[in-house]
Amino acid sequence: MLNAMKSWTAIATCAALATTGCASGASMRVAPIQPAPGATANAVLTEYVQKLPAGTVVRVVREEGESVRGTLMKATTESLFLQPATRRPEPIVEIPLAGVLSVTPQPREGNHVGRAIGAGAAAGAGAALAVFLVIVAAFGD
Repeated sequence: MLNAMKSWTAIATCAALATTGCASGASMRVAPIQPAPGATANAVLTEYVQKLPAGTVVRVVREEGESVRGTLMKATTESLFLQPATRRPEPIVEIPLAGVLSVTPQPREGNHVGRAIGAGAAAGAGAALAVFLVIVAAFGD
């Protein structure tokens, strides 16, 4: 009975691999759709920027080639309002979305002292526990 089950399982597996549903060599070719570069890209960028929460640190690349890094204060359908990230405080800058190529959220920078202290404490506690367990195992007999 067991040999019959093994042979039927092998036949079913071979049949599944031989059919077109699994490991098929042929695939359907679809031509990529090229969006209109101006209006569609601008509409998508506008929608994306409006979904970003206020207070997000972003990098905005303009068509002129320059980029501005700052905190997003507000986004409308026509422009973004950024507080530039500079050493000296500057007024909020209005950037028209028509001249923007990309908007990229940036990670916040800073020293994470608490995280480093926690990692060091956890490593020290783990090492102390390991030494204690080795001593117990050595003198436990």
